[in-house]
Amino acid sequence: MKQEDLDLTKLLSVASLAVASAEENLDFVQAHLVVDCGCELGEGVIFDDQSHTVLWTDINGKRYHELHLNYLDPTKAQFSTYNVPKKLCSFGMVADSSPPSSDTDTRVGRKLLCAWEDGFQLYDIHNGKALSEYSTGEDVNPDKGPTRLNDGRVDPSGNRFVCGGYYGEIEGQTMKVFKVEQKNVKKLYHEAIVDTIEVTNSINWTLDGKTMYLANSPTRAICTYTYHKNGTVTDRKEFHKKPDGEKGVPDGSCVDSEGYLWNAVWRSGHGPGMVQRINPDTGLVVFTVHMPDATSQVTCCCFGGVDMDILFITSAAEHLDLAKEPHAGGLYAAKVPYKGRKESRFRLTPDG
Repeated sequence: MKQEDLDLTKLLSVASLAVASAEENLDFVQAHLVVDCGCELGEGVIFDDQSHTVLWTDINGKRYHELHLNYLDPTKAQFSTYNVPKKLCSFGMVADSSPPSSDTDTRVGRKLLCAWEDGFQLYDIHNGKALSEYSTGEDVNPDKGPTRLNDGRVDPSGNRFVCGGYYGEIEGQTMKVFKVEQKNVKKLYHEAIVDTIEVTNSINWTLDGKTMYLANSPTRAICTYTYHKNGTVTDRKEFHKKPDGEKGVPDGSCVDSEGYLWNAVWRSGHGPGMVQRINPDTGLVVFTVHMPDATSQVTCCCFGGVDMDILFITSAAEHLDLAKEPHAGGLYAAKVPYKGRKESRFRLTPDG
């Protein structure tokens, strides 16, 4: 593990100006670099409101990152990095009501439901310790690398983790989207809910939990599905599509307290990326967070901070000329005139 103390004074001062501009009816702000962490493929960012910590992964770099915000002094933060044994593609926080497995197993660091490149597992990321076997079900990555799992998130009920695959840019290759559920206190199982997808992104839900968002990124569209209580989906509809002139594709998303979808737009060298706030009723963009430093590969976003009004944004450096995009792969943030909602946690029970 590596740690570094950070000063967020500049972020907060810039943010205050940005919010002032937004309140003058401007429909955009600009993000600010928070951690120059150089992720090859920064992804899956979520906020732990209990420990006041931003969590994200560098998939290709096989690293997991945390930015612990100081509750008493918002200008201070601590950045930590952990090596992981394989590609950590996405993860969900765990609300654990189960007892330790033995009298000596009393200290658990950061317990996550991890979507590794080849399967799902409960894992203590701080101590590098598996807390369960891999989930049972079909092989989620039958062709192995460069295919793998990708975007995933705990659903609003906390009863399952939904995660899909990435086709590895192999022509004709398709992957699936899975739901992961608890079989008993030590075992998980998974099954497919979408049978054909190339690149899974934008998984999230409306405020009532009845509609799921999902993007197959190469189609450049975000779709909605009716989300049933058993975790299955039906009634696919196109919700929002990126215009041809934007040269961007939908990547990770989050939903704010008003039910608007915030989508990270990956532009892969075609100019600075962005995060767009999308009206859930019309599918139209109503607010934009622009990226500085020509950073084009924007991957995911989440709300965090004391008031849940700071949008944290991950990015990627893979395949880029760093002379042109010097801070690609960094963690960015922008204070916005909107608030997020708390992240759902996967619920474990002692009796399964």
